[in-house]
Amino acid sequence: MKRLFVLFGLLLILLSSGAAMADNSTFGIAWGISVPTGDTNDYISQVSFRGMSVEWRNFYMRDAAYGINVGWNVFNQTNDETMFFDNGAVTGKRWHYVNAIPIYAGWFKYFSDDKRSSRFYAGINVGSAWIERRTEMGLYQLTNDNWHFAVAPEVGMNLPWDSFLGYVGVRYHYAFEAGDSEAQQWIEFKVGFGLD
Repeated sequence: MKRLFVLFGLLLILLSSGAAMADNSTFGIAWGISVPTGDTNDYISQVSFRGMSVEWRNFYMRDAAYGINVGWNVFNQTNDETMFFDNGAVTGKRWHYVNAIPIYAGWFKYFSDDKRSSRFYAGINVGSAWIERRTEMGLYQLTNDNWHFAVAPEVGMNLPWDSFLGYVGVRYHYAFEAGDSEAQQWIEFKVGFGLD
């Protein structure tokens, strides 16, 4: 986990210095609330309030941008269940965890070319997501982690004021099957703040 915090810190410094140097770039940090869907919902059905992302976008036209973003979504749930093994079974409290770290490159279309007014956008993110699914019961732990090819369509709205930027968005993450891991899906509602 320490490596992840170091990675986020370095990315934050790199992107914020890049955003400060370029007039046509934005940089932001967002808090995410995630709702598991599909196979992720089969494993954990509770809404997660533990998500964040760091995002940088560069406007190559007044109404279009490309960028990169790195996020971290954490899901957890506790159940009283029975775990079955080859040679027996154990009944007790079981903890389910999913850690998802998507890393995307994205393209975004804005429905206004005035940077100083509120404007809607739609876009697509493509990249990879490291996903760890972990089940713990007593002294036992089963862990499965893989890198997945992932896509995430997104819609949102920028809310500028002075040299700052507020934004809200909805992103649907779909991480395809990888190795022995099922596809993972979740919908993220994000609220962010950044530099414009």
